[in-house]
Amino acid sequence: MKTLRIVATILALTALPVEGQLEFSAGMNLSDITGSLGGTDIENLGNRAGMVFGIDLVIPMGGVGLNLGAGWAQRGVEDFLTNPGTAEEVAVLLDLRYIEVPVHIRVPVVSSGPVSLNLVLGPTFGFKIGCDVVAAGLSPDQRCAGLAPDLKKTDIGATAGLGLSFSLGGIIYAGFDVRATTGMTSISNVSANSLKNRTFTAQTHIGFGIF
Repeated sequence: MKTLRIVATILALTALPVEGQLEFSAGMNLSDITGSLGGTDIENLGNRAGMVFGIDLVIPMGGVGLNLGAGWAQRGVEDFLTNPGTAEEVAVLLDLRYIEVPVHIRVPVVSSGPVSLNLVLGPTFGFKIGCDVVAAGLSPDQRCAGLAPDLKKTDIGATAGLGLSFSLGGIIYAGFDVRATTGMTSISNVSANSLKNRTFTAQTHIGFGIF
């Protein structure tokens, strides 16, 4: 009888409606910078590949989910620039690191059995915590030394994406999602510049239901 009570209790718990999900994610960013520098449009800059890690709380709200989270992300740009002194092509990496705070809405698109497809929309707030400029001829103590005052500590982007999730049994699920984030504000403190981050993210996630 005791065993039956334990089994019945477990079944009852797993049948309870899920009030929210705690989700952990990891993946890669492919980013660049768009806009203008001193009034001149910048284009065709090389993409910078970086890592992204995050944790999210998904709260159900009338058929949709409110996604609140925090994460660490690398952005920036990687390209070849001409050294005016030597006329040589020099590889330059601008590595920007942010703490990201997404405030997104998840809208169910398709659900079939244990598999669901969701649309993700909303703003992503970034807080700059690091900056490196890596180029030939620059010593480590010069990295971002002259550039840091010109870069804002905050960034606001608009995010849209699709996420696929599938149940692993019980309250555990996993999935994959892709997102595109376009900067809504300039990351430059210089009024003549209008520089905006642009990022494509691909990541996997694993989540747990919270009762």
